[in-house]
Amino acid sequence: MASRGLGSVTVGSPLEDFTGYTRARIGAAADEWLARVPAFLRELTARWDLTLGDPFGGGVTGFTVPAERGGRGEPVVLKLSYPDGWFADETRAIAAFDGEGMVRPIDHDAEGAQLMERAFPGTSLLEERGEFQGNELAAQVLTRLWRTAPDGFVTVAAEAARWADSMLLRHVRAMAPFERPLIDLAVEALRDLVATQGDAVLLHGDLHHRNVLAAEREPWLAIGPKPLVGEREFDIAVLMRDRREDVLADPDPHARLQRRFDQLTELFGCDRRRLREWSFAILVDYALWDFEVNARTAGSEEIQMARLMRSLEL
Repeated sequence: MASRGLGSVTVGSPLEDFTGYTRARIGAAADEWLARVPAFLRELTARWDLTLGDPFGGGVTGFTVPAERGGRGEPVVLKLSYPDGWFADETRAIAAFDGEGMVRPIDHDAEGAQLMERAFPGTSLLEERGEFQGNELAAQVLTRLWRTAPDGFVTVAAEAARWADSMLLRHVRAMAPFERPLIDLAVEALRDLVATQGDAVLLHGDLHHRNVLAAEREPWLAIGPKPLVGEREFDIAVLMRDRREDVLADPDPHARLQRRFDQLTELFGCDRRRLREWSFAILVDYALWDFEVNARTAGSEEIQMARLMRSLEL
């Protein structure tokens, strides 16, 4: 069937944003795959009998398009991602969640495509709820997702150890865009957290309010996992880092973040120190990435959040 909505791509469009992010993340090795994306879309459209709509905006890790499948117009979502290990793990995780708190998988192509259930109406917690009610609903979804992990997923321990080993050099190469003591504190925190983790489960890895959608099959469904296997506080730290613009725009950002911290630790019954330390250390890593790709505004915001995180009361 014919595709529509992809006839013209302009700078700043979802496809341009996805292409730019993928090149920044993967480097020149992604160029050949990215050049094949238009042909790949045509192949998938024919194979899965799709009519494509206008791409969703707001995401950069994948190029995501609403579609209808077959003569009955079954609503689905097509997502393209560079087919590295993260793509394979995301595909396996969506299958492992088996529709419980997560959109259901329909089909996939190992070259970087996923066909999934489409959530209706599909508006996110970010759009539909304020911060604190959104956290309550996100907590309900997240606790349903946690489960014993199948073999083969990357662990939080391996990922965080890699961050700790690389942070100092990355800071130097980025021309020391923020104070060195934050690097030292983040490395110390990561090494301690890795060595002392609690029970490990399959984590969503990226459950912020934009990744929880209003749906009919269940009231709210998660999308976009970046799965790892590790302790729950690592997953909850995503919610601690969420809506940073709201925190930083508040007349008292420390009080705003402290209230969020107190709410989340009560909702999940989690270890307060570990949640604070994971949230801080990951923010420092994110800030480094932002400065490395010249996203200096985002990097500055991440570091402001990291400083606030260090000051939270336990």
